[in-house]
Amino acid sequence: MSDPTKRSRRRFLGLIAAGSAAAAATPAAALAQAVAPRKRPANPAPGSPGARRVGAHEGAGVPPAVAEEIRRQKAAVEQSLRTLRDFPLPSGSEPAFVFAPLRPGKDAGTP
Repeated sequence: MSDPTKRSRRRFLGLIAAGSAAAAATPAAALAQAVAPRKRPANPAPGSPGARRVGAHEGAGVPPAVAEEIRRQKAAVEQSLRTLRDFPLPSGSEPAFVFAPLRPGKDAGTP
């Protein structure tokens, strides 16, 4: 029975080759047309029938309870950051941790 990792690697390389061939065969005009951004419709006048009042989260379809919870969580994060930033540190103090990457194990990276 063949090794499944080799089979998937071959399939991946085959997909890459097929995608590259398809991209090379596609005219540049078609690629540019596919990437062109869509134009947004003009906003209706404030008094017109098509206009409606949209709140900060109301336009995205977020229920009021979820919008309130998001506001509360943002306020909590803001307060936590303010507390951390205002904490006095003695000058010349050591950092809380030092990042030291570990060496890869013997099994890591071997095909």
